[in-house]
Parts: sequence; structure tokens; C-alpha cells
Amino acid sequence: MHIILDGEQLQLPDDTSMMDALAALSDRAHAQHRIVTSLTVGGKKISDRDLTPPFLNQQARAVGAMQAVSQSLHTIIIEAKQAIDRFATELRIDGQVLLAPLRSGTAQVGTIDAWLGRLADYTEMLETGHAQGIDGLSSSALLPWIQELLGARTTADPIRVADLMEYELLPRLVNTSLAA
Repeated sequence: MHIILDGEQLQLPDDTSMMDALAALSDRAHAQHRIVTSLTVGGKKISDRDLTPPFLNQQARAVGAMQAVSQSLHTIIIEAKQAIDRFATELRIDGQVLLAPLRSGTAQVGTIDAWLGRLADYTEMLETGHAQGIDGLSSSALLPWIQELLGARTTADPIRVADLMEYELLPRLVNTSLAA
């Protein structure tokens, strides 16, 4: 089996299973502190959905040459930080839109539920990054204010919800993920 990883050529026995070939490819990328980001097998672009047991169990000679592109872990982390920062900016803008209706009484506190779901996604992204040792990604500055916000939402206090969002949570969204 012929494998090309970022221009480097590797050769494996033709009776190697696709699972073992992919493992060897992944190990080679990992040894260089890289992660495979694109994979073509037999001229066909492969995604994670293609990695089914029948595909993985077949012999490499049945599918053809494998070509892979990888990225450095550092580059992936930088791109992830940028994506998290963009998400924080969107959350902040969308949260600011909710403030006036809450304060004017034209919106119930339940109108923030979809926004809270996205905030939960954001904190999960931060914690995943933090668990991977990425500096500057932590939800610890947000968690006490999220708990306060949930308490205000439970008591149906739209003014308190708006105040907590505007003065405590929204200013911390962008600052939480910034770290170079």
C-alpha cells in the first residue's frame, strides 16, 4: 500500500487492513506533532462517516493509494482559539439584542433560553480547550455569573437577567477566550 503524508511517501504491505494503515498514518503524523486533517483513498475524499467497519476491515490493496494532509497541533489550536473568539463575539452581540426587550417588559425571561444553550456550548468549548492545556481557555470567570443568571431566570426577574447579562456576562465573553 502506497501512502503519502504531506509529500512524504510510506509503503505498507498490500495485505495491511485499512484500519492498520490508518493507524500507521496517524502514528506517523502524531510523531511529528501533527494531526491528519484531510484524507483521500483511491482518489476518493474520505470523511469520518466513511470509516465504517466494512471499510476499515478491507485490505489496503482493495482501495488504492492513500494521500493525507496534516496540520501542526499549534496551528489547529490557534485556529480553534480564533473560532471560539468569533463565537464569543456572536454571543455578545446576540445577548445585547436581548437586553432592551427584557428591560422594557416586552419579553419574558424565557426568551434567553436559546441564547443560554449557545452559552453552554461556548463554556463547553472553553473547558475542552482548558482540558487540553490551552492557555486562556477557561470558563471559570463565567460560571458564577451563569449561576446567578439562571437563578434570576428561575425567579422570572427580567431586569436582573438583563443586568447580569449586560454588566457581568457579556463583558466576560470575549475576554475569556483571548490569549495569544
